[in-house]
Formats: sequence, C-alpha cells, structure tokens
Amino acid sequence: MNEDVSPGIPSQSGDPPPPWSMRTYIISLLYRGAYHPADPVKAEELQREHLAHISRLLREGKAIAVGPFLDDTDLRGICIFDSDSVDEVRAICLTDPGVRAGAFRVDVHPWYGPRGITFVPPRPPAEGGASE
Repeated sequence: MNEDVSPGIPSQSGDPPPPWSMRTYIISLLYRGAYHPADPVKAEELQREHLAHISRLLREGKAIAVGPFLDDTDLRGICIFDSDSVDEVRAICLTDPGVRAGAFRVDVHPWYGPRGITFVPPRPPAEGGASE
C-alpha cells in the first residue's frame, strides 16, 4: 500500500482510498415536478410539510445531509441517506408530501463515499456574534 493513501481520500499518485475507509450510501436527487400550486397558501403548506419530512429523516438518523440547490434549474435538492438499500430509500422518498403531490420527482442512486459521514447540527452564534 502506498504511504500517501489516507482513509477516504485517493492518494496523490492516484491509488484509490483503502476499501475499509469507504462505503455505499444512497443519495436522492429531487427535481421540480409537474404540480405547481397556484394558491400561495397551498404552496407554503406543501413546502412546510416537505421540510417537516426532512426534519424527521434527520432526527431519526436516516438522512445525513439534505439541502436545496441554489441555482434555478429543475434539480431542486439532494439528500445523502445512511443506508445501502436503494429500495428502502426510494420507499422513504415516496412518503415525502411534495413527491406525493407531484411538486417534486425523485431519482435514487447508490453512491460510494468515505465511511463516517455524519450530520452535526451547527451551534447558534453567540449573542452579538456574526452569522451567515
């Protein structure tokens, strides 16, 4: 084994990361769907239900990282799941209220990434401190 190999990182000479430092995760890609509520109140309600679904996934430890894309394309968001089962994650994604309503569609893919990815909530800034 080349000495410049680090866990989860390819070596500088191009050797892959050690297999023990990698694992399969499942990612979901969320796309804009065909349904667009004309009523702003309904759109807000659906978005809040979608965010509550995401909150549950993070709190239950099923999701590791979730967030929207900031450019204005049909690709709306990504989620990395702490799972190696495409079928399990697809079933979870189909329970999202936005997906059920047709406001989003979802693609699910296995992804090979570094072992140990986790979600650590940020701490609020100190009183009078800077925030982004």
